[in-house]
Amino acid sequence: MNKRLIAVAVALLFLLLWWRLDVETLHRAVQMQISQLSGSKLQTGKVSISLIHGIGLRLDQVLFTAPGLSMQAKHVNISIHLLPLCLGKVEMGTLDIHDAQVKLDGSGLADVASSFSSLPFERIHFNRSAIVDAHAVPQLENLQLDVRNIGSDRESLWEISARQGGYALQGNGELAFRAGTVMSGFGKLKLKSIPASLLMGIAPSILNDWLSDQQYRLTGVLTLDITRFHGWSLFGEVEALNSVKESSAARPIRLRGKVSQTEAGALVWHDSFIHLQDKAVIALDGHCLQGQCETKLNAVHTPVDAWLKLVTNQSISSLDLMGTTKLAAILRWQSSKWSASGEVDLSNLSYHSGTDAKKIPDLIFSTDNLGGDAGLWRGDGKLLFPQLKGELQLHAESNADTSRSDVKKTVKISSRKIQKAKLWRLKINSKQMVDGVWQPLANVLLSSMHLSPAVMGSGAMQADLQFQQQAEHALMKLAFNADEVAMQYGKAWGKPAGLAAHCHVILGWSSHITQPDSMQLDDCLIGSSQLKHFDYKQGKKRNRATMHGLQLDLNHVGEQKLVVPAALQSWRGRLEGEGSLAWQHDSGRWVDADGEWNFQQFGMAGWHISGNLKAEKGVARSHHLHLNGRLGEVELKGDFRIPTHRGWVDVMTGHLDWTTIPRLPALWSDLRLNGKMYQMHMKVAGYQWQDIVADYRLKQDQLTLKNARVGFAGGELETESLELELLAGRIHVDGKIKARNLKLENMPWVQTWLQADLSGEMVANVELKGTFPIIDLAEWRRSNGAITIYSGSWLPHLKLQASSLLLTEPSDTVVKLQPNEFRRLNFKFKAHEQHATVTAIHLTSHDKRYRGDLTVALDGAISGALQGKQAYKISGVWPQPEWQE
Repeated sequence: MNKRLIAVAVALLFLLLWWRLDVETLHRAVQMQISQLSGSKLQTGKVSISLIHGIGLRLDQVLFTAPGLSMQAKHVNISIHLLPLCLGKVEMGTLDIHDAQVKLDGSGLADVASSFSSLPFERIHFNRSAIVDAHAVPQLENLQLDVRNIGSDRESLWEISARQGGYALQGNGELAFRAGTVMSGFGKLKLKSIPASLLMGIAPSILNDWLSDQQYRLTGVLTLDITRFHGWSLFGEVEALNSVKESSAARPIRLRGKVSQTEAGALVWHDSFIHLQDKAVIALDGHCLQGQCETKLNAVHTPVDAWLKLVTNQSISSLDLMGTTKLAAILRWQSSKWSASGEVDLSNLSYHSGTDAKKIPDLIFSTDNLGGDAGLWRGDGKLLFPQLKGELQLHAESNADTSRSDVKKTVKISSRKIQKAKLWRLKINSKQMVDGVWQPLANVLLSSMHLSPAVMGSGAMQADLQFQQQAEHALMKLAFNADEVAMQYGKAWGKPAGLAAHCHVILGWSSHITQPDSMQLDDCLIGSSQLKHFDYKQGKKRNRATMHGLQLDLNHVGEQKLVVPAALQSWRGRLEGEGSLAWQHDSGRWVDADGEWNFQQFGMAGWHISGNLKAEKGVARSHHLHLNGRLGEVELKGDFRIPTHRGWVDVMTGHLDWTTIPRLPALWSDLRLNGKMYQMHMKVAGYQWQDIVADYRLKQDQLTLKNARVGFAGGELETESLELELLAGRIHVDGKIKARNLKLENMPWVQTWLQADLSGEMVANVELKGTFPIIDLAEWRRSNGAITIYSGSWLPHLKLQASSLLLTEPSDTVVKLQPNEFRRLNFKFKAHEQHATVTAIHLTSHDKRYRGDLTVALDGAISGALQGKQAYKISGVWPQPEWQE
């Protein structure tokens, strides 16, 4: 009977439980209990019955939001007590949360703690969860959190641990609730290399922007002690080490002290310190009341480099500043608004440039107007130099309003897009900067741009400086008047006192390079030279420079005692005009040009140029350009396409020594010019070629003449095509030449070769392929031609020994004989691989006819004969033939 009753009871219980296990009913009951928490909301995906740890619900894809936190979980298990469920009541036991991402809001954590005891669970357990920042980036992973004995009048126990990679977190404690209010509690936390950015979830919001940029890791122990009436204290010691600095010598920042809440809405901290280094300590003493906070900061004999641990600005920290500081300041804040006032004394200041230490005068920075709101900050202050009796006015701000016109002009020249969240600006204004102020400040600026700090000088200067910095790019805007200043930058540039010098300058540079990538100059004047506007931008593939109102006078540089950069020291003349140039970033090759330029004897010691030049879309054009120098002078007219190094340029008149023209630089190795020569005089192979009229083509070091006529030796040369190539100290010739009525007496170089006085008129058809001067016959291979000389004479030079003339001492003496006259001489010549031949020699002299030929060997040896009424043997070494009967 008992067994039957038990069976019936179990069956009834099973039927009752089956009737109660309605998923939707249980789900609604859970949501109703959770929704009783103020401002909370629960969203779920799939809902099912779970029998893993008794009867319960499994919720997949859960989203839970409440004041102060939000949570996304892969799945959640909720256990439900069996007996109350059979009686029609849903009572929940354990909440197991798996693979959750929890986002905390520091301003709402107090509400979270107060409402925790009202959760309809006895125990909450997080498994494999993570705390994430505002961008869903995990800060703590593999988080295990266990809270037991939850209730409005219970003592709850909690344990937490997180371990991932190189960091770890462990802690435990107790919270006692009465009527849902925290009455007492305690806890301990051990931190090992925990990201400082995790504090954004619990720190005051005014610190969030600073914390988000930090790379610090926290290690230490904290103790929490909670007393009645919302009183609590947090004390302990934590070290913060910059994780970016890999050097083992990097020392951590140590924080120690105590923060207490003595009553609701009131915080007090005292005997709190920040240890930047062993002897670099900032003392903190302050309080908060109803959200309005104030703290005093005091530091004495603190090294400058210790403060740089709190600054992420690479342009400043790279200066390696040295010195000591004294700080006395008050910081006030409420919510995201804050303000500060105080004074910082800096003494024994210096910075390093290479291995040298550069001094900076002692200064005092004071402000009573510094503050910010929601990540923005701005302020005004003064820089005082007690030893120099100088003063500078300062204004600084972050996230500058780029909609303002003055900022737009500054930002426009940057090739990078400036992110508003990273931008900060500094303005320095001064009616007068004394000697000891502007020199060190200028050198500090140069060092921050990785340039040599070598500025020296004397005199008072007027200057306004604006500086804008972001993570990867910086801009500096400088307006100065240095008329009364004597200034010099190493050996690169300089000016004497009393010489006008003023300009508005904007420089932009990247932290990854050592030279500015953008530059803007306005209303610049130095001495007798001026520039209305200049704009330079560096791009990924090409650079461009634009200028207006340029008047560059280099003739007065010496008179005005100016020191100019080495690249300009050898230049002379005057240049005026405006336009733009573009060139390739990597090679420096010009790719575009526009503008109008006027040259007035502008050039270097060996040459200068005069005339007007107009450029449009990369094509330079001039109707008259005069080029003059030690190579000669020419009058040019034509067009030249700068990007391709091609042009049509006519030579109107000119005198050039081709043998002294240097080889083209590698950048211009592809130069191509075509045009006409109208009246050209050129010295080639030691001879002056007169009145050249020809079409020409210049390709690298090769000059080709087409349909050319040249006055030569009292006669004329013609050629359909002749190539002249400039070699090392020589000229290579290739082409066919027709000669008419050349006078041998006007060709002294031929007389020197043959060591004879020559006269007569020559006509010739010659094909030359060789090199001047003639040294090796092998250089004249494949040369040939026919030469005829009329009404000539030939008188060889004979050298006799002094003994034959009965002289007392040996000496060579040239003896002239009677000239041999002839009516006609014609012959043909041809250069072979190993020798040269002169054939079909015909000589008519005094009605006597002679015929013969000769051979010139590769080593210059001459052998041959001339037959007629008399026979002559020809020998010797080229170019000195010897005749014997």
